[in-house]
Amino acid sequence: MSLKTRNKDGILIFDIDGDDLATFKDDLRIIIEEAAKKTNKIIINLKELQNINSHLIGVISSSKRMLSGLHGDLVVINASEKIQNIFKVVHLDKIIKITTSESEAVSYLKKI
Repeated sequence: MSLKTRNKDGILIFDIDGDDLATFKDDLRIIIEEAAKKTNKIIINLKELQNINSHLIGVISSSKRMLSGLHGDLVVINASEKIQNIFKVVHLDKIIKITTSESEAVSYLKKI
């Protein structure tokens, strides 16, 4: 698994790639917590991710709560149909904005 970070208009974007999620979850949680000290707007790009597990779902969910508490938000982009279905099953789609476009996510977060 690899993680690339980018900044676009003050919004931090995490591009997640790979499938070794179990060993990566704690690192991602720490990285997002550190990033939240600088920005309260984060995009998680799942374009290259084929599978998701409960650990990563937990990281995304807890990160959303943390950023909301900082008057910010988290948006997931480019999730595969399989991952979107998993989000629906666990009702994550009800609390986290999911889009297919980075520009849509950036536009949404700029309004916050």
